[in-house]
Amino acid sequence: MPVARNYTGGSIVYFQGDIGDEVYVLQKGRVILISTALDTGEEVKEEVKMGEFFGVKSSLGHYPREETAQVLGKTSVIVFKVTEFEQMVLKNTRLIMTMMRVFSKQLRDIHRQVRQILKAGAAGNPAQELLNVAEAFFRYGNFDHAIYAFQKYLEYNPNGQNVRRAEELMQMAKKGMTYPAGYPAPQHEDESEPMGAHMSNQQKMRSADQALNDPFGLPEDTGPDLDGEDRSISDVLKEGLAEFEEGNYEKALECFSGCLEYSHLSDQGALAQFRRAHYEKARTQLKLKQYEQAGEGFTNYLKKFPTGEHVKESIYALGVAAEEQGNADRARTLYHKVATMPPPDNTTREARKRLEQLGA
Repeated sequence: MPVARNYTGGSIVYFQGDIGDEVYVLQKGRVILISTALDTGEEVKEEVKMGEFFGVKSSLGHYPREETAQVLGKTSVIVFKVTEFEQMVLKNTRLIMTMMRVFSKQLRDIHRQVRQILKAGAAGNPAQELLNVAEAFFRYGNFDHAIYAFQKYLEYNPNGQNVRRAEELMQMAKKGMTYPAGYPAPQHEDESEPMGAHMSNQQKMRSADQALNDPFGLPEDTGPDLDGEDRSISDVLKEGLAEFEEGNYEKALECFSGCLEYSHLSDQGALAQFRRAHYEKARTQLKLKQYEQAGEGFTNYLKKFPTGEHVKESIYALGVAAEEQGNADRARTLYHKVATMPPPDNTTREARKRLEQLGA
């Protein structure tokens, strides 16, 4: 039977990239769906109307959620399992027609955005257009088409400006991952080099070296000038971690905040450290009992880096923050999510312990 589920403000019903078999209908309150625009890459927010279903397509199609569903204020939703939803729909032809109109509009929007992408590159290099199409498919979870398009890009343009980018995204698509939030824009392909043309061995070696040293073509910003000298993000992060281990949380927080001031990082190691700094800053705020700021920090990490290294730990930490603020219902929801996330590890065990303590 469908069940009612209550949420408090700021709660996450589901994250982009989640796999689920539940369909939701808004009964009371407010829910916004946060996704990424196909044509611009910008964040898009759409508010769910009262009585409207959400999470339908991904549940019925058994593919990752295309958006994050976040609650604004106290909210109640009715939750259907897929089989329950299908049974209800079969008895309600009016609902079927409404859903068909909604899905038809969404499909037209996708086609319009794809046409805009292709139109924007119509006078440019075909390789650029092929890469755009591949990434468009990836953004919308059409992994098979995305992988095929990335393979064709690499086959016909082995010396292109975005070879490493295409390889990385193709591997993510093969693993069924979501398109990474905040991923840098592709480099502009050289129009003078026709797709499929061959370069000399010397040119190939030079191109490969450039791709490894400067994959995104952006100057690396060394970040803030701390203690009167330029320091790498690696140095600042290490200092923050050392201060954290010593229990100097205020100093650690200062270091992690400093890491977030770095921009235009091109090295993959530096980008990984930038991601970790987001997580470590929120973790430090949790230690300082700054629960609201920590919650915002972990939520921001999950939105920016949905495939990051600390997704599971961040969801667990959101549960801790909710529990400390007296929101046991939200804490249970988050702990339950962590407890069911593979693989089983220490975070899984801690989540289960807290669920037992809360009587879940």
